[in-house]
Amino acid sequence: MEKTTSCTGCGAKFAIDRERCPKCRTEVPRVDPAAQAAQSKRLAQVSAAIVAIVLVVIGGLWMMREPEPDEAATVRAATRDPLAARRQAMAPPAGSAARATPDAERPFLDAAGKGTVAYTAGDYESSLARYEEAVKQNPQDAESLSNLGQVLVRMQRTAEAIPYFERATTLNPNRWAYRFNLARALGLLQRWDEAIAAYRQAQTLFPDDYATTFNLALTMHKKGDDAGAVEEYKKAIALNPGDASFRMALAISYEALQQKSEAAGQYVEYLRLSPLAADADRVRAKVAQLTGSPAATTPPPAAPGQ
Repeated sequence: MEKTTSCTGCGAKFAIDRERCPKCRTEVPRVDPAAQAAQSKRLAQVSAAIVAIVLVVIGGLWMMREPEPDEAATVRAATRDPLAARRQAMAPPAGSAARATPDAERPFLDAAGKGTVAYTAGDYESSLARYEEAVKQNPQDAESLSNLGQVLVRMQRTAEAIPYFERATTLNPNRWAYRFNLARALGLLQRWDEAIAAYRQAQTLFPDDYATTFNLALTMHKKGDDAGAVEEYKKAIALNPGDASFRMALAISYEALQQKSEAAGQYVEYLRLSPLAADADRVRAKVAQLTGSPAATTPPPAAPGQ
């Protein structure tokens, strides 16, 4: 089939090899195939360069994102286990520091960004050095001050972290995370009254955060103020009624207050929310002890074929 084209002047169709439109005599523009190929090649190169630049920028932004607060993992563990806050932080996975990318391969990152990368990789020594560099460059950088404190807590140098958290909260008194980090560090040092005050300030900034309220209650329990802990545990349960560990913690404080009926009721709620818990039989025995009724146990699994 003969190839045709359309006139740019009148729209008439005619054979592609004509030099002029047979109707209006408009000259047909000719395309140089070699020039067209060169232009296509240049466009492809420019497009590839633009894509590469975009990828580098996106990668840089991802690397420089704010590290997740150290307290987040602790809070999640605490909501599963009321005694989790008493345990030491886990060490980084073996060999994680060796997998960290050398700074020379990320020249676009500033000191704080490099600190974040090292922290994420579990290389706390390098992360500490980078955040110290960032704070030296900008002593008013509240985020780097708080992150420096988090690294020190991870390295079990909690007492050294306190001044950095305090400086961060002074620079930005309305940032919840800074208050929470400070409260947690004070709790780890068993400075109960100061930790409670810091948790209350964090609670004021984020009143609907059940983790803050739960940690406040747990700290009050550790101090020996179980009456105050009960009130805060109730608030945490109202904010997150489905967490079984909140019921366990509340039951422990009720038991410390010799309120046996209330304690038994919360242990029963714990079993209702977590019937297959590893400590279910022990909790049933505790309920029986508190109520004076026979202990119920989980029946053994039926033998095959029965």
